[in-house]
Amino acid sequence: MVLLSVLLAVAALQLSHCRRLTDEMDNEISVASGSMTYREQEEWIKISAPPKPVITKTVGAYVELECEAMGMPPPTIQWLRGKTSLTEHQSFESNMISEIPSQGLGKIRARLVINYLLPVHSGRFTCVASSGSKVATADTTIYVIKKEGFERNLTQLLNTKILGAHHVPRISLWAPTYMDVIGTNVVVPCRTFGNPKPTQMWIDPQGEVIGEADGRVTALPDGSLSIRSLSWADMGVYTCVVRNMVGQDSAETFIYPMKESK
Repeated sequence: MVLLSVLLAVAALQLSHCRRLTDEMDNEISVASGSMTYREQEEWIKISAPPKPVITKTVGAYVELECEAMGMPPPTIQWLRGKTSLTEHQSFESNMISEIPSQGLGKIRARLVINYLLPVHSGRFTCVASSGSKVATADTTIYVIKKEGFERNLTQLLNTKILGAHHVPRISLWAPTYMDVIGTNVVVPCRTFGNPKPTQMWIDPQGEVIGEADGRVTALPDGSLSIRSLSWADMGVYTCVVRNMVGQDSAETFIYPMKESK
């Protein structure tokens, strides 16, 4: 009886979580008989949590920008500096994802990290979220205040604080919530960075590590989680964990399989 009560409580929490998301997503999905059904709708996108519009910091500060978007299909997100797409080869860390094929809907969150702020980072940064042909954007402007003697110590700073520094790993792209139709193939992102390069793993709702073997549920080499032929039994919270010698980070994705309405 105690076990049954726990299971019922967990199911109620999961349904409550999904209903909250349903309200946020303007009733693009419907709840019936305790489960969600999917009905085809036009593409849509909105930025649900934009980054701060203005950030003012001194040289050497640590800065994180976060941007969350939701839509149908689940959005892709990239960061722009002015009109230039950011890459991992620049002096600040970023990630851009490729198109995620999906019939479903969900939330995607992206994080841009500047481990050591420099005057070159002054300017406008744009979160660009797209879902099919729909696009939404949000801007942040960073102002950098110089410290006295900064130019004299620039070479030392580059060697010790930027190029040669170790950084705690961070997850730069993940999906807090991901819904898709039962029977479809799902790819859930988890992009990371850090120095040294972090190791990465996925943990399933039962607390077991998901392997890289060619199974139905697989951790892909690029860090994403693949679920082939999504089933009702796949519902739950999946955790992406990254570690290196400096520390670790983690992010959760709640996956909800939906029945397709007739």
